[in-house]
Amino acid sequence: MFDTVSRQPMLNAINVQLVKNGTISGKIELTAGTNANVIASYPYANNPNPLQTAFDVTQAYAGYSSGLFSVIAGKFETLAGAEVIEDPANVNISRSILFGYAVPFTHTGARLTYAPNSLISLIAGVNNGWDNLKGPGGPKTAELGAAYNGSVISVTAQGYMGMERYSNSMWSATGDSPAGHRSLIDVVGTYHTTPKLTLVANFDSGRQTAVPLVDSTGTPIGGPLGIATWNGVAGYAEYQITPKLSAALRGETFNDLGGYRTGYDQQWGETTLTLAYAPSAPVVFRIEGRADHSNHLVWADQTGALHGSMQSLAAQVLVKF
Repeated sequence: MFDTVSRQPMLNAINVQLVKNGTISGKIELTAGTNANVIASYPYANNPNPLQTAFDVTQAYAGYSSGLFSVIAGKFETLAGAEVIEDPANVNISRSILFGYAVPFTHTGARLTYAPNSLISLIAGVNNGWDNLKGPGGPKTAELGAAYNGSVISVTAQGYMGMERYSNSMWSATGDSPAGHRSLIDVVGTYHTTPKLTLVANFDSGRQTAVPLVDSTGTPIGGPLGIATWNGVAGYAEYQITPKLSAALRGETFNDLGGYRTGYDQQWGETTLTLAYAPSAPVVFRIEGRADHSNHLVWADQTGALHGSMQSLAAQVLVKF
């Protein structure tokens, strides 16, 4: 959930998926609701009205499998990150800082997977970059990934490198902005310590050239376009208290050097505790408390005063068909 409006019920997402498995495969995923304003690809991303119900073709691809190889082409979700776009698959209501600011949501291109056995997968792809239906020109973005899929421990590592606009928003003042080289390294590890307890760790490190930089107050730094870097770590612990009740704790920190990803040169951290109750398989109720903190004053209250911390409470109902 991407909730940016206080004390306002929101229809975050209606998600519909049509999937075909087999030698010839494919997927169509449609999202309606305020989440679609955030996850939509260029040139439709980031509608400035947070309450407007939007629509997004989140994934639309066709695939083919033969022996140890499989390939998909179209629009598909990124390999990066511990969290995903679809709310029911995440253990918290709110999205992590890393999911919102460190990694992409989707790619448009082609992805080849080689799986020599059930434990190992090697992935290579080429696409139009981060959340782009069309690229900025120049070299395409290369995608490389490797995964170990053990029943107790699993690890994925993926990297992206290519040309990216410094702004993909058609609503921004920069419009179709100039492009620079962007790279990302992402690692996710999962450890099923017991049948009830699962631990997850996520690391991200990114870099982009030819971007406008800002200081800790969000004020643009004069001079030519510069190089921005960002990095962060997140940790998750999910415990199944009873068959119907679970708890999830997330803690993370994110460094935005140059303020390119968040709008402030800052170190931003957060801690989130989520309780989930599932009276039946199709329905889940969640409640969450979250505390965010920054080493600079970046959040404004209703009077306009700036603060270095923010607390929030959220409730969510998930209905699965």
